[in-house]
Amino acid sequence: MDLKNISSKRNLILSTARNIIIKQGYAKTTLDDIASALGMKKSSLYYYYQNKDALLEDVIKNEKDKYLSIISEALSKKDKLLDKLINYETIKSNYVKSVIKLHDISLNIFIELKTKIFKTANEIRENEISILSKVLEDSIKKKEIKKCNTTRIAHTLLTISEAIRHREIYYCQFQTNKQIDFDKANDDIIFTIKLIFEGLLIK
Repeated sequence: MDLKNISSKRNLILSTARNIIIKQGYAKTTLDDIASALGMKKSSLYYYYQNKDALLEDVIKNEKDKYLSIISEALSKKDKLLDKLINYETIKSNYVKSVIKLHDISLNIFIELKTKIFKTANEIRENEISILSKVLEDSIKKKEIKKCNTTRIAHTLLTISEAIRHREIYYCQFQTNKQIDFDKANDDIIFTIKLIFEGLLIK
């Protein structure tokens, strides 16, 4: 088997494994499930991955790279800082929402996966802060905003975004059949971003 075919097969395995894990949770997913969905024997799956943890590690890395690429692109599409940040938050919210709705993911599985990838989630957060910080630095150079600690501002923006989004997730845990309202969360995040960068000044 040549390298191109191996890479193509590995990508198919990762995509299939991701979909199954998101739908039924990591704990309940087996290599048999993944092999069956791929129409291959589990022994053939071992050619690519020795165990479920090794496969999950690659799924997480692949998803991390995809996510960081999406937000980087979102922050590069607009000219003004406020428009960049609004676009970034909207696309980020749509990304999370689409993953959950596409697979009808339950709240328990969502929380399980976040717990399972805690270390990688922290790495993603640091990367995201770095990306946001560079966007803020560019805005300082363009004289859109005054000089500031861009890393701290980026950290604060991300903390606010996460807190508002997690608020919706938290409330869902105590209400039967309630769906996570990512649209409301996104509206609140955008409102807060505008408040920070536009303030309450009379224009």
